[in-house]
Amino acid sequence: MPLAPLEPVRLPAVEPNPRGHQPGQRCREPGCGDCRWDVQRLKYWLRGRLLAAGADDAEVDKPLGAQTPAVVWRRGQRLCAIEVHSSPVSLTDAHERIARLRAVGCREVLFLCPTGYWVGLLPALGIDDFAAAGCAYRAVSGGVEADRLGLLIDRRTPWEVRDFIDRWVAEEVACGYVDEETRGWAAVSDWEAHTRAQATMIAQQRQELIEQRTELALARKATRDKMKVIHKLNHRLERAELVVGDLDAARRKLTDRDRIEAGLRVQVARQREAVSHWQLMTCFAMLVIVTFILAGFMIK
Repeated sequence: MPLAPLEPVRLPAVEPNPRGHQPGQRCREPGCGDCRWDVQRLKYWLRGRLLAAGADDAEVDKPLGAQTPAVVWRRGQRLCAIEVHSSPVSLTDAHERIARLRAVGCREVLFLCPTGYWVGLLPALGIDDFAAAGCAYRAVSGGVEADRLGLLIDRRTPWEVRDFIDRWVAEEVACGYVDEETRGWAAVSDWEAHTRAQATMIAQQRQELIEQRTELALARKATRDKMKVIHKLNHRLERAELVVGDLDAARRKLTDRDRIEAGLRVQVARQREAVSHWQLMTCFAMLVIVTFILAGFMIK
């Protein structure tokens, strides 16, 4: 007896997993459940990507000392950790976490977080979208590259996290200081070019400094010579002032003597005039006496 054809079983339609954000939403709310799901998906994607890139081992949320980084991976003697944050990062907490991870032997720490001012102050990459379609995660900040002079500048194009992980495991990229405070991730060859350019700049600045020191030494010598000349001129001026003082004193003495001499001349002139008056009076008196004597003789 032929079997009756089986009726097709109508299974309920399977809805896509509603957990997590849709690509492009870029939620940054702390404590968001969908953000936590996006972070978990990124963690396991990173684990698979690290193992595919050649890591000997990679584990998600593995305790490391007192810390539990998002991902810990190892290759040979190299131990590294990845911290994933879908919300803004506290610099104080991040620096403390880095210090504790390095204290337990973690060689490198990478922060994957939203883009912001904190990215340049940490060994971090700023992720554009934690719910990227097809797990095509991109870093839009934190990467640097060499310019035509060899100096490191902000990366002009987004950095595919897939490519970054492959090169990081292969030790082809590293994090370093672009300046006194700003950090960035760049290829090792770019760091070598940056170091070479900085060494060239330092050599040029050292040569300029030597030339400036030479000019300064010559200027100081010229200044010392001028100071010696000024000292001699000041000494001569002091001697001239002493001579002028002596001349003024002599001039004052001559003036006093001239004044005394003029006074004496006036006195002498007065005395001569008085003597002349006395001589006239004496002559007149003698004439009167002689006249009286003659008159006496004549009367007799």
